[in-house]
Amino acid sequence: MKKVILFACVLIIAGNSFANTPVSEKALKAFKATFTDAKNVVWTDALQVYTVKFTQRGISTFVKYDEDGNFLSSRRYYFAEQLPIDIQFKLKKQYADKKVFGVTEFITGDEINYYVKLEDAKKWTTVKIDYARNMQVVESYQKL
Repeated sequence: MKKVILFACVLIIAGNSFANTPVSEKALKAFKATFTDAKNVVWTDALQVYTVKFTQRGISTFVKYDEDGNFLSSRRYYFAEQLPIDIQFKLKKQYADKKVFGVTEFITGDEINYYVKLEDAKKWTTVKIDYARNMQVVESYQKL
């Protein structure tokens, strides 16, 4: 019983310290100016890099800022319908026998990459699509 109470106390303390993460005012200002309708906002700080996790229009998003509020990178998780139309078309043409399970979008600086998880009855396949719309299979494995 003591272990359960101790564990609960540790969780409460960890949760409170996570919730009270100090955030650079410049990063906070940049975030609020850009993402006016963000929901479920949670900030973390690691070596003066501020990461904010939030949901916007149903898309789970992570954005990193430096101390001066400059954008460093982002990562978003969504479905095929949110991909640019030209990528949707290209995927349907090249992988007609597969269904899009989900998309992870990475932006760093001026570079954007999409990692699209595809599935069929037997396999999972991950296709990387870069800013120039080059497609490359980066992972493929059998379903169990």
